[in-house]
Amino acid sequence: MLYIILMCSILPLYMKSGYYKLGEAKALCYIAVSLCFFVLYLPRSIKQIRKNKADNTYGRIQLIFLMGNIASALVSLLFSMDKKTAFWGFEGWRCGFLTFLLMLFFCFVFSQADIRDIPKAAVYAILFVPATEFFLGILGRLGVNPISSLATDSGFLATIGNINWYSGLLSIFVPVGIGLMYTRRVFSKEFYLCGVYVVLGEAALFLQGSEGAALIILASYILLLFISVADREKLKNFMIQLFVLGFSMTVVGIIMTVWGTRYTYDDNLLVRICRMNIGIIIMAAAFFAYRLIRLFEEIKVSYKRKLLQRIFMAAAGVFLVSCFVTFILRFDDDFGNGRGIIWRICADIFMNFSPWQQVVGVGQDCLYSYALKDPVWSSSFENVFSGEMLTNAHCELLTTLIERGLIGAIVYIGLFVSTITGLFKAKEKEPAAIICMLPIVSYFVFSQISFSQIMSTPYVYILIGLSMGIIKRADLGQRRNYD
Repeated sequence: MLYIILMCSILPLYMKSGYYKLGEAKALCYIAVSLCFFVLYLPRSIKQIRKNKADNTYGRIQLIFLMGNIASALVSLLFSMDKKTAFWGFEGWRCGFLTFLLMLFFCFVFSQADIRDIPKAAVYAILFVPATEFFLGILGRLGVNPISSLATDSGFLATIGNINWYSGLLSIFVPVGIGLMYTRRVFSKEFYLCGVYVVLGEAALFLQGSEGAALIILASYILLLFISVADREKLKNFMIQLFVLGFSMTVVGIIMTVWGTRYTYDDNLLVRICRMNIGIIIMAAAFFAYRLIRLFEEIKVSYKRKLLQRIFMAAAGVFLVSCFVTFILRFDDDFGNGRGIIWRICADIFMNFSPWQQVVGVGQDCLYSYALKDPVWSSSFENVFSGEMLTNAHCELLTTLIERGLIGAIVYIGLFVSTITGLFKAKEKEPAAIICMLPIVSYFVFSQISFSQIMSTPYVYILIGLSMGIIKRADLGQRRNYD
């Protein structure tokens, strides 16, 4: 409890010398705090590993993929072209072997914990600072910076940094709030508290300026709808969540109407949608659907679960195909605020690796170091990026391919996919599975246009660890009532 509270409170707030030293300060803070707890927990974890070897019920695929990630990171380090950078990470990012090992270690530690034993007071303590960050981010976008160091750069959001770092934090903590509210008893005190938290988080998402935030919203709500169509009560809960989303959009629309002239970022798709009063339409549609479900319930109309699931799958299929076609048609070097050319160059770099490098990678955080030592890519980086550092591919899967090779990419995808499918199977016995599933899916989707960083990746591995415990208990048939 102490570790996770520290990670969710001190880490988001901690900074040194304002914006420009922020990444390095937070990364070193994470490493220092985590190493202290690593030393404390290592003997216990070794005992637990020995115990699990004799425990057949724990021989699950998530643990195999977790150990596979550790092995691939170690192999990548051994054969890296810059072992110092591969171990410590690039300055300002520090996503090297040491950081990744700590993340995976605490993933295992939390796999031994029971999410149901977390006291409500601890949940409030965990979510208080993220909620504060939501509020600070909203104020920052309106030109109000309560903390003096925030005023040094208009791109500085809350105490987190730039849009990508801030969105990474939101990709974890906003879906956590949605999952908590969805699983609370409707109209209870916790339900309303979670509602305030969700509205703050979604308003921060819409206002922060990145159109990539739409992926966080879409991933969370499409997954939640997929979960909900199997049951009438869950579908009613989904309509409540959809109403809250519409309310959040309406709040943003009001903010932009009243204080729009103070908005510190360029006009963007999400803000335009909120200004078009789409939120009111979503609220009306959600309320109508909720009342319709209640009507069918009262007149005892049977619930057509299979029909609704087929409709959902067809609609989701059409949506995904449309997104893919749109992506192909619109893709060029300027796609995604310059991500198009970054992806193209990074894909070319990977394709020009030696066969061995394609298998094991060049070392974590070593993309820029590799490019500098290669005359062709050094010249390309200088011409395209004007000498600016490119430390990652702005796509976590592509970055993993470069840093840890095909082996690393396979175990990376395997850990996420096996955890998500395991949670989906466990959700009936363990409602907490939904709370973990939403941020894991949201992070995974958003990270494909973003990157690993201290303000998001450690949290997703903690959630994966908690998920492993949930899946184990569900397989063992252990269920306990909790609120």
